[in-house]
Amino acid sequence: MNKSIVHVVPHSHYDAIWIFSKEENFDINCNFIIKKAIEILKNEKDFKFIIEQTYLLENIETSYPELFSEIKQFIKDGRIEIAGGEYLMSDVMLPSGEVLIREILEGKNYVKEKFGKNILVAWGADEFGYNAQWPQILKDCGYKYFAFRRGVTEPLVSEFYWKGIDGTSILSHWMPLGYRAGLDLSLLHETFEQLRRQSSTRHVLMPSGSGSTPPQPELCDTIDKYNESAKSIIENPLMKVSTPSEFFEALEQEIEEKNIHMSIKKGEMYSGKASFVFPDSTSTRSWIKQGFKEFETYLLMLERWNTILHLISKENDHTDDLKKYWKQALFFAMHDSLPGTGIDAVYDEMRSAFDKLENTLKKSYMECINKLSKILFRQDNKAHHILVFNSVSWDTKEWVEARVNFDIDEAIEIMELRTINSNEIVDVEILDLELHEKDRGIKSVQLGFVARIPSLGFSAYEIIFRKKEKGKNNNMDHSPLLAYPRSYETKFTFDDFTLEIDAETGIFTLMKADRLYFIGNEVRIEEELGDLYYHKDVTGIIKSESGEGIPFGVFKKEKYSVLNGKIRTKIVFQNKYYAIRWPYRLNEKLPTIIYQHSFLTVRKEISIYKGLSRIDCTTYIENNHPHVRIRVKFDVPFKGYTYWTGTQFGAIQRPTNLFYLNKDPDVLKKWKEIPSGTFPSVEWIDFSNKEQDMGVTLTHLGIPSHEIRDNSMYLTLLRGVETLSGDGTKGPCIATPDAAEKRPYTFKYSLLPHDGDWRDASSYKEGIAFNMKPTAIHISNKEQPKWSPITNEAGSADTMVDTTLSNGFSFLSISPKNVILSTLKLPQDSSHSSDAKVVILRLYETEGKTVTADIKFHYPMKSALYVNLIEDVKGDIYGDNRDDEDKDIAISGANKNILNFTIHGFKIITLRIEFDF
Repeated sequence: MNKSIVHVVPHSHYDAIWIFSKEENFDINCNFIIKKAIEILKNEKDFKFIIEQTYLLENIETSYPELFSEIKQFIKDGRIEIAGGEYLMSDVMLPSGEVLIREILEGKNYVKEKFGKNILVAWGADEFGYNAQWPQILKDCGYKYFAFRRGVTEPLVSEFYWKGIDGTSILSHWMPLGYRAGLDLSLLHETFEQLRRQSSTRHVLMPSGSGSTPPQPELCDTIDKYNESAKSIIENPLMKVSTPSEFFEALEQEIEEKNIHMSIKKGEMYSGKASFVFPDSTSTRSWIKQGFKEFETYLLMLERWNTILHLISKENDHTDDLKKYWKQALFFAMHDSLPGTGIDAVYDEMRSAFDKLENTLKKSYMECINKLSKILFRQDNKAHHILVFNSVSWDTKEWVEARVNFDIDEAIEIMELRTINSNEIVDVEILDLELHEKDRGIKSVQLGFVARIPSLGFSAYEIIFRKKEKGKNNNMDHSPLLAYPRSYETKFTFDDFTLEIDAETGIFTLMKADRLYFIGNEVRIEEELGDLYYHKDVTGIIKSESGEGIPFGVFKKEKYSVLNGKIRTKIVFQNKYYAIRWPYRLNEKLPTIIYQHSFLTVRKEISIYKGLSRIDCTTYIENNHPHVRIRVKFDVPFKGYTYWTGTQFGAIQRPTNLFYLNKDPDVLKKWKEIPSGTFPSVEWIDFSNKEQDMGVTLTHLGIPSHEIRDNSMYLTLLRGVETLSGDGTKGPCIATPDAAEKRPYTFKYSLLPHDGDWRDASSYKEGIAFNMKPTAIHISNKEQPKWSPITNEAGSADTMVDTTLSNGFSFLSISPKNVILSTLKLPQDSSHSSDAKVVILRLYETEGKTVTADIKFHYPMKSALYVNLIEDVKGDIYGDNRDDEDKDIAISGANKNILNFTIHGFKIITLRIEFDF
């Protein structure tokens, strides 16, 4: 019998926040949805139900223990299935890959602990598209199957194998009619007819539910009546209530039994061809994207250094703090949190967390590295040092700033810095200076210099200063280390490049010899008539700094200044946009006399450094203009059909000029979502030209939304909108005045001109390093720590721990350059001995190449195991009993501190390592 089988899956999608608050959503889902499902399960023996996210279960367990016990029993009986089982259903395009793994790790561990279940089906009901590493992440987290709603590139079949950029494939089902396909029970047959046209086998998945919608008690009866009426007609299907795993097991069995050739889809799922992915939400409420990126970055840095602290000191680590911060991050990454597509009020908790960052997460991070400095650094008798901590997994050269404090009469002049390891003199400049009372010396000074720091370690610098001497000039006013204004300069050279800035517009040009790299940093005010989900305009450009746009308005320069320092040159430009100038006709002949109605101020700071080949841009926007999108534009001297950006655990190639598809009548008719050319990026964008052997990498701090059109790179700084869904198709038409973005903003981005392409420029390293900046701390001999060695069980000091250093420290180094550290953390489980020095280390290859790699640790290893992303052991890679797949792995080095292995292109590798010291 070859009747089609329709697997009707009752469900309700859970939004922790969206159009209701967290508390309201919990009440709705618990008391009106889950309790209703339990009632139906008790009354209907064939009814089944799925629950998506463990955050909901965790709160039910706390607030309604009796209800939780009932859920637990139905899960045991196989009538409630946890599908997906992430802590919360995260946005999959904006957070780092590490955050995505932790959503799954937290959720799967909870399900295993509370219900003894291993989840096999990943359930993507509502995320706004999926990154190209998602298949690898899912498979290495233990999933076999993936059902999802949005982003499919070619909507021809609903079942296929999705292959990620590393080559990992996962059997997938795309929901052609979304997750509410079977919601209307009066249209089950019509819905089946639509679904079967795209089904790869006779098994058809029909989700029956919607967001925050109670299950329907008449479902089983409706299906029974349909089956009874349709049983004599071969074309009609058999309908049954199923779970996602039952559907996929039946699907897989039929594929194998009938040897069905399944189609393969590759790359990311981020197309609006068949479903909505809402690309413009990547620039909604920009403060969320910026704040979350900062939160995520400090969290990952704290985790790395806390792991090292835990290894060498049993006391005072920040493990409990980390658990709390991770729970916050997982909530903030949720698919309606991070995109900013909910009502205004639901973001108060996130805003509060970001506002308090200095006293919470950042404070924990600073405490952690200060504790490490007291354990690892031996100061001898020198008075003042600066330690610079590098959190990335390669040696770096970076501009850093440090605040140094002196006692009265202690220091009268800063002379220089000197490296501890090589006794080299390092140029330094004074950025800010505060003096004690007259002739009593320096009280506080902000120093800037270019530091060289080892991989995941620190370097140490001695501060050379002059004490107060009788009979000598003790005045700091003319120090050669202070930067001096040079407001007349507009042309600057650094590292073989020449930067020339237009002092009237703030737009700059970058040349190398006679070769143009780009012209840009042009602010553009564009009309914005959209909502939280989409950009929309009629007029287009309102005004740009180059003069394009509505003739009535104009940008007026307010300030241009240059601070030339010994190392850094800082250019400051400020202007205001006025909606009306007079005269507003014959502007090329008549000077402007009147400027009125200014609602936007722009301040741009451009910094270049001696010895560094990049341009750092900080752009301050104070916006009170309604309905605007603000972008910065850079023009390059070439065009291209594709470009590259950072994605989770790698890089992705994307097409340029998708904007022009929205002029194609055929596209407008067939696509669900009009293409705009807007995409999100993770930390970097690169536009290069092979024929000209040149390119530009743009790195950013939490500014993901961008577009490449013709020869221009656009970075969207903000979009001011005032409605959740303007036409009511994405949600209710609720006013969102806080999303109008009438507030001051600071945007940080950087440009790296280069020869070759993104691989030659190591654009991925530039993006990571721009976000994960080194941290400099001041150490004085009056704060000299009393170091206490860790003792073993016999009470004697462990010899390997007493490694206080006077010249710096590096926990590990990794080669080659395209193998990147993702995380260094403590194991999620607590099964190892409290005395065991065990860590989890995750790496990935980011150029798409198979390479032989090695890691050199500061400490010797006792054992190393492959584990998957949720830290289940794969196989022993230490010793002589390795299986065949591990033969290319070797531990070497006289101190047993080097790990050699092969890693394939875009692969993620996770290791569980136990140290022996």
